[in-house]
Amino acid sequence: MALRDLKQTDESQQNHLLKDFIEAPLDQNFGHEVVAMYLGCSPWTLARMRCNGSELPYTKIGRRIAYKKRDVLAYEKSRTTTCTAQYA
Repeated sequence: MALRDLKQTDESQQNHLLKDFIEAPLDQNFGHEVVAMYLGCSPWTLARMRCNGSELPYTKIGRRIAYKKRDVLAYEKSRTTTCTAQYA
């Protein structure tokens, strides 16, 4: 799915993609568009994270970027905090 196509997907299609992500096995790969929807960020944010060497591992095969569901969930868990004072 291209970035321009992601903007044109309606809410029911987005919900279907997110449901597929949630129900998928942990070792399944997903494109950056679906991962961005799940994490609540833009695909461009994921691209910037890849350039900056973030903690979210990815695989690049040719021009395609793929994220394992297991890695996305681990990244999400690592970003969970209980107190924002640590950032002050």
